[in-house]
Amino acid sequence: MPARATEVERIFAACAPGLEPVLAAELTALGVEARAVPGGAEGNGEDAIALACIGSRVADAVALRLFEGPERRLKEALASARRLHGPQVDLVVRRERGVATVSLDAVGEPLYKRGWRARVGKAPLRESLAAGMLLAAGYDGTEPFLDPMCGSGTLAIEAAEIAARRAPGRSRRFAFEAWPLRDPARTRAVRERLCARERDPPAPICASDHNAGALRLAQKNAESARLACFIRFARRDAARATPPPGPGLLAANPPHGVRLTGGLFESWRSLGALLERMSTWRATVLAPNHSFERFIGRAPSRSVRVRNGGLSCLILSFDHVPGGAEFDSRGK
Repeated sequence: MPARATEVERIFAACAPGLEPVLAAELTALGVEARAVPGGAEGNGEDAIALACIGSRVADAVALRLFEGPERRLKEALASARRLHGPQVDLVVRRERGVATVSLDAVGEPLYKRGWRARVGKAPLRESLAAGMLLAAGYDGTEPFLDPMCGSGTLAIEAAEIAARRAPGRSRRFAFEAWPLRDPARTRAVRERLCARERDPPAPICASDHNAGALRLAQKNAESARLACFIRFARRDAARATPPPGPGLLAANPPHGVRLTGGLFESWRSLGALLERMSTWRATVLAPNHSFERFIGRAPSRSVRVRNGGLSCLILSFDHVPGGAEFDSRGK
């Protein structure tokens, strides 16, 4: 049954495979006692549902655990859940090695749908995966940021959200808010507490792209997200991008997968040329496979396999080069 106002809530939050430790750390920082499990994170705590739905950037879905026990008690658990929530309630049932779990979706529309996209391209980077890339790289908004291949602006917008400490679900309404026995005042208090943390980003956030159409879309998306005032947009080829004074974090989602074009390899070479001049910066790059590392010019410090909308990808992380020269904004 739904948790009462003062009960500890047990939740499961789902994320892109590969980001489970990032999600567990994020939930813990929000005040939920969490641990990484395959496909997401399990957590518990007072107001765990509201904290995860309103505050998580990495989660795609959140469910309340109604039952976990022997399969022979599953029929009884389902009947109890339907008595409380109605016969048409959408319950998620899993069975594994004689143990059954019954969960109730707390979200409704997937969490990665932030609501600011003007239109969806052929291979959009999920907002939750973009946020996961940044959080996995240690980005907290206190250092300069650059996306030299911004496309529709997803990475830059998520960076601005992190830097501004804006809760991604602050303006949304979720399925759990319509459950019986919920205390609206407690959910409202969680929203107010998370929104009270907001600030102006303390470091520059820059985004550029050589394609004028993509840049216009990125600016439109940033305006829809009410973050355009925090992002500096410019039309430039990646190799000639001008970052703010660093060191900082570069994040990029170069063309790959269904975004393959004639300029695919040129785009990766441009990114490699830029990183060569930005040796004091760290970088996080989404790649289709390890073969694209040769264009970067330095070996990744770490790589994590993830999935973006059904496509297998790698998050390649590059630490700064010790003793590297600071990038000169004039390109020298």
